[in-house]
Amino acid sequence: MTSKGSKDKSRQYKPSTVRRLDTLSGNECAHPNCSKKLIAEDGISIISKICHIAAASKKGPRFDKDMTDDERRGFDNLILLCDEHHVMIDNKANEETYPTTLLKTWKSEHERKMLELISNKNLLSRHPLSLNRVINLIGEKMDDVLDLTETENAPNTDEKIKFNNIERYKSIIREFAPYQGKLNKIYEEIEKEGSTKKELVLHNIKRVYLNIKSEYANFEDIKINADKILDKVIEKVLDNINNAPNKLNEFDQETIDFSLMIVIVDAFMRCNILEEPPKLI
Repeated sequence: MTSKGSKDKSRQYKPSTVRRLDTLSGNECAHPNCSKKLIAEDGISIISKICHIAAASKKGPRFDKDMTDDERRGFDNLILLCDEHHVMIDNKANEETYPTTLLKTWKSEHERKMLELISNKNLLSRHPLSLNRVINLIGEKMDDVLDLTETENAPNTDEKIKFNNIERYKSIIREFAPYQGKLNKIYEEIEKEGSTKKELVLHNIKRVYLNIKSEYANFEDIKINADKILDKVIEKVLDNINNAPNKLNEFDQETIDFSLMIVIVDAFMRCNILEEPPKLI
């Protein structure tokens, strides 16, 4: 029999998960035809509802018996909605009207739209040191450094997306790929000062990925779960940033998340996250 604690775990959201949901909501319900705000007019009262795409419990709509509690409470399975739409999609009578595939499409499209809006805010121009600070925190030296060689002639972005069967992050990776040039300039300046911060950043992200990769049996399993793996890598790195002794209190969460995504997409393109396509001979 399942314990009460186990039942509740699917509703025990990680702080990093909630922060990402908030940032990518843009303070709007994720229903495509709804523009209701998720923060009340007083600017502080939160009126959004965290909704499970696949239900948290057997009695809920769209319950998937094959999911673990960690997957049920994971970023990939959660969507922020206004109170009205939360009630509607959680009504068992509406289960066929709001299937899992539809809600995942809502989530993906809404987050893509919000990331585009965030990208257009020129956050790096307004907060020019944010990317450097995120790099410094991710690049904190570990007791041991992985012996990794940098990928030469990194594969084409679309080729790697297709090889790893990425769906939800496809447009996000394409949106952030152009920032790689900006990041490379920062890495070059760091290297001129004799710092190994670039290598530490990439190695630490690779370490996170390898730990998560060990949860999956083989490459086919990785391909099926590629978007979830990216979720886990981002949340783990974000946890490390937020738990670091030197906080990023001078930047809002939106700016931190934006800077982090630049670093994450760069690491993906350098094959430090997910798998490298085979080279053609």
